[in-house]
Amino acid sequence: MKVVERASACNGGFSLRTAQPWRCAVLFLTTLALATAQPPSVSQRAAQPAKPPPSGPVPRMPDGHPNLEGIWQPRTSGAAYSILPHQGGFFLGAGSDTGVVEGGVLPYQPWAAEIVKDLTQHMEFDPTGHCHYEGIPHANYFGFQFFQTPTQIAVLYENMHARRIIYMTGNHPSDYLSWMGDSRGRWEGDTLVVDVANNNDKSVYDMAGHFHSDAEHVVERYTMVDSDNINWEATINDPKVFTRPWKMKFPLRRAAKDYEILESGCFEGERDAVHLVEGLATIPADHYKQ
Repeated sequence: MKVVERASACNGGFSLRTAQPWRCAVLFLTTLALATAQPPSVSQRAAQPAKPPPSGPVPRMPDGHPNLEGIWQPRTSGAAYSILPHQGGFFLGAGSDTGVVEGGVLPYQPWAAEIVKDLTQHMEFDPTGHCHYEGIPHANYFGFQFFQTPTQIAVLYENMHARRIIYMTGNHPSDYLSWMGDSRGRWEGDTLVVDVANNNDKSVYDMAGHFHSDAEHVVERYTMVDSDNINWEATINDPKVFTRPWKMKFPLRRAAKDYEILESGCFEGERDAVHLVEGLATIPADHYKQ
């Protein structure tokens, strides 16, 4: 029986956002012999399987740029709940002492900080709880797959059926707003830099009420460290709601070879949306003192 570990919202993430189980059941087999077994002999230890080989060098496309193709899994420290440091036990369950925001502070203007406090207590307004697209950077908190050509890089997200195309040429349109925005890429050495503009004001950064306006501008940087690891970071500027630009970052790890992008079942059999009004956050009292 082959067990495939999943890390997406629809296959082991949020219980209040999808109709899928919160976590997969894990079976442990124990025997009396295990409790009384002797330590392995030298020969037995030598026969044990070796550790996986280290990651190889950065793979390259024919044009010399890093080859990003494949499925990647983010390590986000519970960012889908809150991108700031937070306690565990709410929705996702896992807490984080660091969060993913540089310095652990979001520089909201005073009026915007008050709105965040209100949104935190009204999870029924969370757009992803209603199966809407999550926007950038939120969509990057879950597994996704790159398809790469010299002129376009397509990104297929497992969550919310989302997808986007990073155009390596051209400019942002002047009369267009959307959930996923418009992405234009370029290479700076071995780093893929993606400029994301034309974002609407409907998506959010997390379930803790952190929001942005339609003036949001995101600049992502994907730096491939080796064949299996990418350092991802983003600089976010939104003069309507923040007092200054700020950064967030987390690593991406290449998924196992048997990992597959599955269809996200957000609508089918949905039983949780009616309960979202009861989803009050349980975060520290000083969470927003900055």
